[in-house]
Formats: sequence, C-alpha cells, structure tokens
Amino acid sequence: MIGILIVSHGGLADALINEIQFLTGSVQKVKGISIQPKEREEKIKSRIHETLEELDDGDGVIILTDILGGTPTNVSLPFLKDRKVEVITGVNVPMLLTLSSYRKGRSLEEICALAKKAGRRSIVLAKGVFGLRGIPTLILFKGGKAVNQVAGAVRKTRIKRK
Repeated sequence: MIGILIVSHGGLADALINEIQFLTGSVQKVKGISIQPKEREEKIKSRIHETLEELDDGDGVIILTDILGGTPTNVSLPFLKDRKVEVITGVNVPMLLTLSSYRKGRSLEEICALAKKAGRRSIVLAKGVFGLRGIPTLILFKGGKAVNQVAGAVRKTRIKRK
C-alpha cells in the first residue's frame, strides 16, 4: 500500500490526520511531520528520511505539503530522485479522503492524479455552487410601504418583535 506523509508548518499535519481519522476511522500508513519555527533544515530532512523508510513497503510514498515554495515542500523535493516518491502541494481534506479510499491497488502516478483532481475540485466559491446571489433579506411592509428590513439568518422571535 502506498504510504502518505504530510509535511507542514506548525501543527497542520497532525490536525489533518486527526480529522481524517475522525471522518473515516483509523487510517493506515499515514504519518505527519510538523515543522517548527527555527528548526534546522538538516534535522527536518532526517525526520522525512526516517519516516519515508517507515512508510514505504515498496509501493511508494506520497508526500503532501501545505504550500508550494514553503519549507515543507522545499525540503521534500530532494526525495523525488532517491526513491518512489511524489510530492503534492496544497494538501486538503478531500485529497486525504481520496487517498485513504483509493490508494490500495493503484499505482503511485494514478493515485496522485486522483488526489490532485479531488483537491482542486473541492475548492469552490459557494455562491457559484449554490446559486446564491446575495444575503437573504426580509422586507416588512405596512400599508404598502417598507417599514423594516432584516438581513441574514435571524431568529423568528426577532422578526416578530419588529
């Protein structure tokens, strides 16, 4: 099975793993490395190397990082040449859900393409998806004239008071 290594700034890696475990139950062959401020690059690379060794059973490992051009990505890129590894930047929950669901029995290249597609497909502008054109507004009329206006989600008691 392809291993998954999340490398991020701060505690994002651990938070993402916790969220995936919450949503799906236990996940196998997933580890996180959280890079702390002022941590030396060589120490980070050593931690990545050790974790790759632990995760790779011959099918390869996907390294997911938070930001293209950030330290997690930059220290992960050298591992592309040494082993069966791929790096995907911009990690998000839909990517991880796809990886945890579909990585068994697929090639590294195939599952990486699926993860990238899932990650991109999940980034939307809500107005466009749900057909929203603005904030819901209730206009109260009395005698044919607007006397009050309430915008957004409000409790029924607030409307009755008006």
